[in-house]
Amino acid sequence: MTIKNEKMEQPNKAIGCGLIILTILGVIWVILFSGLDLFINWVSEQTIMEIGGHAPDFRWITHMVSSLLILVVCLLMAWLVKAPRIKRIFKLWSYAAILAAISIPAKTLWLSEQNMTAILQASALFLMIVGNYLLKMKKDETTEIVPGKLKFPGSVILLGAIFSAPWLLWGALGSWLDTLLEIALGVLFAWFAGKFIFQEYLNPTRNDNGILKFSGIIFDGLVVAVFLLISITALAINGSQQMLVVTVPIAGWLVTALSLIWMKERDHGRLPASIILGLLFSLPLLFFDMDELSLIFTGGPGETLEWANKAAWFTFMSILFVTLLLLPNIKNFHRFALPKQVHLTLMVIGIVALGIIYFGWGQVGFFGDHQFIILKHQADLSSVEEIQDYSARRTAVYDELVKTAESTQAEIRARLDRMNLKYKPYYLVNGIEVNGGIISKFILKNDPSVDRILDNPQLRPLPKTLNTTSGEISSLPDEILWNLSMIHADQVVNDLGVTGEGIIIGQTDSGVDGRHPEIAAAYRGATTNDDYNWFDPWNKTSFPTDISGHGTQTLGIMLGQHTGVAPGAEWIGCVNLARNQGNPAFYLDCMQFMLAPYPHGGDAFVDGDASKGAMIINNSWGCPAAEGCDSTVFLPAVDALKKAGIFMSAAAGNTGNYGCDTVIDPPAIYSEVFSAGSVNQEGDISDFSSLESFAVDNIYQPKPEILAPGENVISSYPGGGYSMASGTSFAAPHISGVVALMWSANPKLIGNIDETTKILIETSQAYQGQLPNCVAQSESIESGLVDAYRAVQAAVDWQP
Repeated sequence: MTIKNEKMEQPNKAIGCGLIILTILGVIWVILFSGLDLFINWVSEQTIMEIGGHAPDFRWITHMVSSLLILVVCLLMAWLVKAPRIKRIFKLWSYAAILAAISIPAKTLWLSEQNMTAILQASALFLMIVGNYLLKMKKDETTEIVPGKLKFPGSVILLGAIFSAPWLLWGALGSWLDTLLEIALGVLFAWFAGKFIFQEYLNPTRNDNGILKFSGIIFDGLVVAVFLLISITALAINGSQQMLVVTVPIAGWLVTALSLIWMKERDHGRLPASIILGLLFSLPLLFFDMDELSLIFTGGPGETLEWANKAAWFTFMSILFVTLLLLPNIKNFHRFALPKQVHLTLMVIGIVALGIIYFGWGQVGFFGDHQFIILKHQADLSSVEEIQDYSARRTAVYDELVKTAESTQAEIRARLDRMNLKYKPYYLVNGIEVNGGIISKFILKNDPSVDRILDNPQLRPLPKTLNTTSGEISSLPDEILWNLSMIHADQVVNDLGVTGEGIIIGQTDSGVDGRHPEIAAAYRGATTNDDYNWFDPWNKTSFPTDISGHGTQTLGIMLGQHTGVAPGAEWIGCVNLARNQGNPAFYLDCMQFMLAPYPHGGDAFVDGDASKGAMIINNSWGCPAAEGCDSTVFLPAVDALKKAGIFMSAAAGNTGNYGCDTVIDPPAIYSEVFSAGSVNQEGDISDFSSLESFAVDNIYQPKPEILAPGENVISSYPGGGYSMASGTSFAAPHISGVVALMWSANPKLIGNIDETTKILIETSQAYQGQLPNCVAQSESIESGLVDAYRAVQAAVDWQP
């Protein structure tokens, strides 16, 4: 085999020490800035996931700077160095750096815009490929190999099947559009990488007999690996860095080995190498949703991030094993040629094996994100405020919301039916959840009835059900828990005899362990059944269940027999966060159930009974932009709930480490919702507690309105034990419990949100702790520490 119009650089020819050092410095330079780019952007994405658009998104700037630094050095070296082989190395890396430079627009997109990201990435790859072809035609250069026999790479397809197995086994596909785009992206990457690696470096540096010293193989593998690293830096985004950097660059030595094994074939091994590279690049993108790979959302045991990392490292070790097997035996492979029939058999075995793995043990189907359509017309509830009877007012709110939704959604529902799209209507916010993609979003956004369309992310299924963890504390201490004594809740129960009896608290959280002795007897369905008392839109469980433990902890603080503020109150529950990434639709499912619960299998629009709803709703959750929420998504919902006389208590958030003005996510940001920050046992505001903000719909209302214990709080945990936890999630339940005590002590207050809020604020203890760093020493914290005893006394004295 020969190469036309190119003089081959002999790989076994000695290279001077100076050039070796120069090349090593080049490798260090490229790896340093590629690594910095990948790491800084990954950290930025994790921060953006946590605090949304409130964090500056400078990913494109970081990427631009690192890309240009790599490109400038590689171009200078390619121009200055005279040694042909070294010149080719830096020329090859320059192409990858150019790809990185033209991939900058993809780094400006929001994290959830996976489809548009794939389109921009594919465009960048396509430009590189077409541009290279045009340049070669203009220069009349060719490194085309003289036609010969092309070996069918059946054995490589079997090898690819081995590398693919963990992704099919532990991952899950997105939507059909996600899948098509990522396949196209994988094909283009395979084309790009195979073309430039072989055309610009491997082919011109090979001699006719394919003999290369072991040191030469290691060197060439390093060259290819660095090229792949730069390429991955160009294309890795939205959490894919941690997978692609593990699976792709390591293949540099495998590609080099394949090029030697296929040396005497028509394409020098470009086809098998391209197949492998295309698979290694596309499989992570196909089977894991990049914006799910967040420490804050799916970083727990058994969650998505663990499976993604496991698949990546399994692939890494497989590639390393195969490479170490091939490198010492390359000469032997030259003497060993499999017949075409054997290659075909190996290919069939690989494909059949993948089919068995996927359909037998994988997560079969398409699991793409949805959209949430918010309509322009929202219900007018001004007339219900004059209704004095609490139950009648709740029913009137429910009826008006349903009536408005039914009448205004008819036309767009008919349109969705014509488009054959699955959807679910909502009334608390007049909106519709749609199982569609970027195409349907583009079509529907111009509908005259549509106000806006939000992302409604869906977590892809896990290969194994999450394990329910147990608490680390088996029994409670003998003394009263510090958090209860700090707010004087124990005095209310012991001295005033007020326990919260007659009050229904709605728990919207990860779930509840309905058999835990602290809270089991307080479940309203304990003596009847679960209809109207329990709803799980995630897993459709029929009895209160909690996998993560978060909901059991927060409920225990509200009404646990020994851990709770209001041990005499009852509860109903709904799962809005079974796994730690929700969406607008799941949150609304539970809000609607709390307003007007319905039996299992019932219809929220038809079977809801507002008389059976919760009086107080605890919301130890927040919906950041990464979950699809904007700042006003739940504003119609919380306004309706307040008008219905339902008290909304919410966690302020855990972004206080970023400073002041950090109450940033719904529902805590609304004036209709009473938000709580956290203090520790010493009475100081917790470092993590969000603080010093104002409501988005009332710039004169400070957030959070109040403080409560939220650091190292002991409460109930699934399995009958207890656990200690920290977060404003555990401050808000204290407020829910105190309101239950107030309303139990004086039923005339029930449903009067303004007076209840006023009493809570006026009876709170002035903050005496240390000021956070972002607050000037001359200033003070407006939020006081909730005082259950004083609040209940004031509630008893209150008269309408």
